[in-house]
Amino acid sequence: MKPAYDVVVIGAGPAGSIAARTTAQAGLSTLLIEKRQEIGAPVRCAEAAGRDTLAKFTPLNPQWVCAEIDAFSISNPQGDCVVLPAQEKTLVLERKIFDRELAHSAARSGAEVLVKAGATGIERDAHDGSMTVRMVVQGEPKAVRARIVVGADGTESQCARWAGLASAPQMKNYYVAAQYLLTGIEFNPRICQYHVGWSIAPAGYCWVFPKGDDQANVGLVVGADSGGSKTALDYLNEFIAARFPGCSMLAQVAGGIPITNVLPRMVADGFMAVGDAAHQSDPLTAGGITNGMHGGLFAAQVAVQAIQQGDTSARFLRKYEQMWDAEFGKLYRRLFRIRQAVLKMTEADLSQIIAEAAKLDVRTMSFDDILPIVLKSHPQLLLEAIPYMLGQ
Repeated sequence: MKPAYDVVVIGAGPAGSIAARTTAQAGLSTLLIEKRQEIGAPVRCAEAAGRDTLAKFTPLNPQWVCAEIDAFSISNPQGDCVVLPAQEKTLVLERKIFDRELAHSAARSGAEVLVKAGATGIERDAHDGSMTVRMVVQGEPKAVRARIVVGADGTESQCARWAGLASAPQMKNYYVAAQYLLTGIEFNPRICQYHVGWSIAPAGYCWVFPKGDDQANVGLVVGADSGGSKTALDYLNEFIAARFPGCSMLAQVAGGIPITNVLPRMVADGFMAVGDAAHQSDPLTAGGITNGMHGGLFAAQVAVQAIQQGDTSARFLRKYEQMWDAEFGKLYRRLFRIRQAVLKMTEADLSQIIAEAAKLDVRTMSFDDILPIVLKSHPQLLLEAIPYMLGQ
């Protein structure tokens, strides 16, 4: 480890690895650090992502593809189910292999990669604008200097807070998640399932994502402020007991996911937040693999420009925020409003909409065809849907 780098990236998930690879490819000296002793573990993700979008970032590798998905189903507690064709061919990944391969690609591009290196603080030198990253590397305190720091340290990001960004979401905009990797269960291995109903997952939803012929990620998210004495794990255990009795559990994970739309500010002097650290997960479903990869790419591209021009101020780095907003801003604002509208509905309303949609031949219908039917069964959604239809 050298005493100084052009760029230090904190966190070796997909967003961080793409950022490190991009800056290294541009010839910048880059250090990528990961606090855990193994990149890609533990997995805190349902592991689904669009095939074509992934292919923009990395060659597809059968070693990290567990399942290819043709469709998505949405079910209510009564068993009504609507099956929607995937808008983009979807893959369920083996994240341990996938994340490691992305970090490997960063190393091949010239980045230095270091595990068991947890950041403990970042500071900016007011005199020359450089950043100091303090860390503990295999138990030993260390410090390196950088011209730019990229914070990619996930949903519990400390980097954003150290940089002075307002990163703590309100409880109403936070999901609590729990997931098992199950085996010995029956399901269609080409369909990702969603189960919706407040009795199943208050203010959230449940999923069954195939990872092979008899393995699947089965998990759920609940609203952090949904109240009651049950935990996310309690709801998940009830769901599994009812639908997959006799299954075996190979892994378990739990955690939190912000669903706020992105941070109002993702940059500070000498610093950019990407991925879950910037709340770049989808504000409706909380999916975030390829979203974070885009964030890592945009931030790295701006970092290259900033260092080439000798300006690492927040004013210059806001070009990254502009790139993000141009690509995702309108969509994310729509999805956030849709989630707010759905949360106002009762379980009976949700179930009625799914029951009505289940009667349709959705294979020949677009969202614009389905929307009037949804509004007919739940007309108070009209006011919430108007901004979506107007494209605001």
